[in-house]
Amino acid sequence: HLHTLLAWLGALVLYAGEARSAGVEPEVFGEFDANYRGNDTYYYNDPYAEKLPLAFETADHKMTCKATRSRRFEVPYHGVALGGFLVLEPWITPSLFYQFLGTPEEFGADAPEHTALDMYSFCTVLGPEEGNKQLRRHWRTWVTEEDFIRLHSMKVNAVRIPVGDWMWRPYGPYVNCTAGALFELDRALSLAHKYGMRAIIDLHGVKDSQNGFDNSGMMSNIEWTQEPGMPPMGQVQSTFSHWALQSPGWIGKFDRKSWKTVSLNWGNVDAAIDVLCMIAEMYKDHPAVFGLQPLNEPWQHTPIGPLQRFYFEGYKAVKRRAPKWKYVMSDSFRPNVDIWSPFMTGCPGAVISVHLHQAWMSAGPLLNFMINACDAKHQIAALNEDAMDVIVGEWSLATDNCAMWLNGFNDNLPGFPTVECPYLQCPDPYMGTVQPGTPPDPAKYQQGPFGTGMSTPRHGMCPVDKPWPDDDVATRRLAYKKLNAFQGVGGWFFWNFKTELESKWSYMHAVDRGWIPRDPNGWSNDVDNACDLEDRSGFKCQLKHGANPALIVKAVNYACAQPGMEVLYCFQDANYRLQHASRIMTQHWKLYHRQGSICDFDGIAELLPDYTYGIDPSIFSHQPYSRLSAHAASSVWKPALAVLSVGLVAMGLIVRRAVRGHGFGRDETIPQLFGRGEITLREPLTGAARVVEVEVAAE
Repeated sequence: HLHTLLAWLGALVLYAGEARSAGVEPEVFGEFDANYRGNDTYYYNDPYAEKLPLAFETADHKMTCKATRSRRFEVPYHGVALGGFLVLEPWITPSLFYQFLGTPEEFGADAPEHTALDMYSFCTVLGPEEGNKQLRRHWRTWVTEEDFIRLHSMKVNAVRIPVGDWMWRPYGPYVNCTAGALFELDRALSLAHKYGMRAIIDLHGVKDSQNGFDNSGMMSNIEWTQEPGMPPMGQVQSTFSHWALQSPGWIGKFDRKSWKTVSLNWGNVDAAIDVLCMIAEMYKDHPAVFGLQPLNEPWQHTPIGPLQRFYFEGYKAVKRRAPKWKYVMSDSFRPNVDIWSPFMTGCPGAVISVHLHQAWMSAGPLLNFMINACDAKHQIAALNEDAMDVIVGEWSLATDNCAMWLNGFNDNLPGFPTVECPYLQCPDPYMGTVQPGTPPDPAKYQQGPFGTGMSTPRHGMCPVDKPWPDDDVATRRLAYKKLNAFQGVGGWFFWNFKTELESKWSYMHAVDRGWIPRDPNGWSNDVDNACDLEDRSGFKCQLKHGANPALIVKAVNYACAQPGMEVLYCFQDANYRLQHASRIMTQHWKLYHRQGSICDFDGIAELLPDYTYGIDPSIFSHQPYSRLSAHAASSVWKPALAVLSVGLVAMGLIVRRAVRGHGFGRDETIPQLFGRGEITLREPLTGAARVVEVEVAAE
């Protein structure tokens, strides 16, 4: 503690005063969209630039380096995030925020002054004394040595620890409220070292917020509205709006009308690099720390040029102090090679972090999520090969938005959740019933204040993620496919190590349920083979029975009109195309699914495995192949033999029909068909005559 205190005081003195923002004015005005790359004259006026020269050359105007050292990871990191610890997020630890339910009933029009939505307002509402009292109780009970013992038993070899800039430079309501946070960071790092784990320190929140989310410490642009209550009670109801007004302010002021940043706040950028320097100076010799993330999830509309300039200037400052550290940059929700290459080419230790969550995907069958999980490998492999080292900085097993408060305290994104969420008994508070407001009042149906969406306890019950049918098997298959997709990069960090309520976001719960291998380096055959079917695009977009004929026409015409649809079926007459609608839609899906296209076509089609490509090996990922029982083995081979038999019979019928001149265009010959690989059994459609009539009418 004494070492931490002295190091912090020394760094605070060195970086005291206003940010310097060398090369530009502290704030520059104009219009800057997300693709803006200009205004690159800023540089960080590092007081140690001469004292600690870099060990490699840099081309500052290009933001690249010249170095000969390997940029690869020494070992792949299989880690977890300690989220909700030093940077609060209501959905991870709702017991800290139950005390703010019911404020409209208790305080009426003054409810906004008594409601916390994030860490900034938590300290604002409670004040420094009560806020710090509750935070210290939270810190001691949320991350414990027992947690590290469990993680060690699960072969976790790294932790990612989110921190806030206020821990080094307290401002506003954080002053005295977060006192002791640095000692808690020390405790977590010491525990990581004790149990053989490496650590990356992640600057998760900065002044004015880099993304407007509560995970930055402060949700941006909250607008409160007072509405008269209904008789007989008649209390004033306070509601708030956030998502329609989101405009983070760290990089500068954002104008939602023009959808552009209208000022660049280089003073904020400079202040953030000051904090990076303070972190590096305090922990450069810590045996557990292997890297630093300069900023978590900057908003996707942040002008990319200024963001990359911040990254590059921060990189040089960190490397002067901690030359062996990895420098892990968020992709800003833009995992595109053309953005991140040639940026920082040749810079040793430079890493790009991608966050791969499926909770915000559209609702759909499990197959959609499994294909998406496997497809991710192509995106991250391209970044890894053509840009820089990649780690998957966040992932989870959630496939919906049902987790209570995932999109904000008592709020939700417009249109979410997209499934009907189940409710479970809200758990007892992890810090004990001494915590105010816990547990939620079972006598109350739901308590305000409410945002524009809905996610809240009801009668002591909390909404949770919706389980799949046979949830353990389904979630295990999904997890193995994700692990397969991550094999080619420098490692991954599951979000989160645990949650108070949500199992699909809790690594320890996922391992205990058997969804994730207890040793992430083990069971290699199961992980290696998990995406075999997806890698071969072994699926078909099958027309549903009784599909609307007019929609079939619409789907076929749309698919055949798309670039790349150079397939036999699209060049035949209307009847022929409609008879092969499934083949056409399948080809379209294979061409475009990695660009976001789905097999739906207004609800007339569904994606199914095509077993001519084999059986999905992830079905059996719960046990090694060598240990399959006789019963399990028969359950594998009997369906496979049946599929093979049906296939042989179907092929015989195809050849027979082809020889007789039935089923194909009159000008087609068997050699021509074999040469193009187009021999297929027709798919008769109910109401085919009506479909053709619709087609003719449409023409």
